[in-house]
Amino acid sequence: MIDLPDNELKKLEEEYESRFAWRKNRQLFNLKELAEIAQTGGADAMKKLPKLFSSITSNDPRDALGWSILMLWSEAAECYIYGEFQACILACGAVIERCLKLEYERTTGKMPGRRWTLGVCINKCRDIVASDILELSQKILEPRNNRAHALLEHTDPQISKIGGPNRGIEELSNHHHLIEFYRGDASHVIRTTYQILEKLYT
Repeated sequence: MIDLPDNELKKLEEEYESRFAWRKNRQLFNLKELAEIAQTGGADAMKKLPKLFSSITSNDPRDALGWSILMLWSEAAECYIYGEFQACILACGAVIERCLKLEYERTTGKMPGRRWTLGVCINKCRDIVASDILELSQKILEPRNNRAHALLEHTDPQISKIGGPNRGIEELSNHHHLIEFYRGDASHVIRTTYQILEKLYT
């Protein structure tokens, strides 16, 4: 832990309070909502998704992929709780990309290509992964690509500026509103991601 002078620590504490403390109730709401969509992550993911759990001492790339999926799923869940919805979408897209690579490698015994993006993974896994998994993966592709490659900013600049077609809006008072960019997309993506994880790894 880094030691800070008392006056500097006090300034940081005050900044933290002004920037983050007021969000606690909203984060608790997000946690409740996430619990209705999926288990919330953390160590519990190892119990909920046992087919991903493997030896941490193994040098098998498939075991490393399994671990990375577990860890990244937990990060995606935390992003949702903290209201970092664009980051949540990006993390979920990466989770599914890794899942498809893992299934490809488990089935074929071959390493997937280094430059396989999510869209490439979906196409390469057509005869390897069950069609319902690929259909769910396809539902994640557009919102993920919109955030990863700024596609919406080019196709619909005004919608991108207001936070996407499914932004969240909460009235805090007569004159104050909480605008949550891409909340609806994140809710859809994290729900779909957990459906895929459940189908593959429970």
